[in-house]
Amino acid sequence: MSLFKDTNHMYEFLEDLWKHIVFDLGLGEKMKEYGVTYKYVLTEPDGYLFVDSENVITGKEANKDAVITMELSGDTVVKFWTKQLSLPVALATRKIKSKGPIPKVLKMLPALKPVYEIFPEFCKKHNVPLD
Repeated sequence: MSLFKDTNHMYEFLEDLWKHIVFDLGLGEKMKEYGVTYKYVLTEPDGYLFVDSENVITGKEANKDAVITMELSGDTVVKFWTKQLSLPVALATRKIKSKGPIPKVLKMLPALKPVYEIFPEFCKKHNVPLD
C-alpha cells in the first residue's frame, strides 16, 4: 500500500513541496543556471510531475520533455527525502530510473540538501507517514 492515499494526495504534496523548493529555497535559480528541468514519472500512485525554474506542474500536462527524467514510486520519493535510500543505491537497484545527463543530476544534489531538513514538516502537513 502506498504512503499516498491517491494520485490527488500525491499531487497536492509534491506541488506544495516543489513550489517551496523552487521558489522559497531558490532552487529555481540553480536550475536556470545549470539548464536543468525535471520530469518525474511516478507509480503507486501513477502520475507526472514537471519542474523547471518557473513552473511546478502535475498531471497529464506534466508529461513533457525535460533534461532529466526520473521514474520512481511515490514511496521511493519519501524514502529518498528521509535518507532511507541514497541516490547512488536507488539508481544501482533501479528503484529510481534516470534518463538524461547524470553529471547534471549530481551537480544539483548540493542545492537540494535543505530539503532533507524540511521534508518531515511537509509530510506532517499532508498526512504522509514517514515509516
